[in-house]
Parts: sequence; structure tokens; C-alpha cells
Amino acid sequence: MKSRRKRYLRFCLHQDGSPINGKQLTAEVRRNLLSLYGEVAVADSRLYLSKYNEDSGMGILQCNAALLEKVITSSVLIGSIEKTRVSFEPKKTSGTLKGLKT
Repeated sequence: MKSRRKRYLRFCLHQDGSPINGKQLTAEVRRNLLSLYGEVAVADSRLYLSKYNEDSGMGILQCNAALLEKVITSSVLIGSIEKTRVSFEPKKTSGTLKGLKT
């Protein structure tokens, strides 16, 4: 069986209100992905939150390389999570975690 290529997305989540935890963020990205592209895209995305700092809002998402653009689109369109206004800012994408180092 052929393995699927992964991509990593470094992002910053700007928040106006109470801090958002990783589970809330992941659930909202999946919910938006489902709304925009359907169940097949959610299943094929293999979305995983590798790292996330609630205080700074910086984190790294891992997903299937073929669906990277759809994951970015669905993430950027998030306006609020649990009554907290948010803005998702993608910073950099890479094929390895080492490539995301500043």
C-alpha cells in the first residue's frame, strides 16, 4: 500500500476573548472542512494538530498533501470558536517539521 505524503502548516491563531484549546480548534477546522467539501475530504485530510500553544496561538497542523489547500481554505474561513472571535493566519507550509523552523 502506497503511503500518503504529509504536509505541515505553521499558523498563528489570533484570538479576541478567552483562549482556545487545541481540541476546539481541530473540531472547528474539521467542521468547516465538512461544510465546504464533504465527508470524503474530512476523512482523506488526515488532519492532526501536531503542536499548539494556547497562549501565543502558534501551532502546527499536519494533513494530507493533496488536501493542503482545502485545509488552509477551511481554516482561514473560521470566524469564531465558542463565542471567541478568531482569525487563522497561515505562516508557512513544509513537507517536514524541520522545514518549519525559523
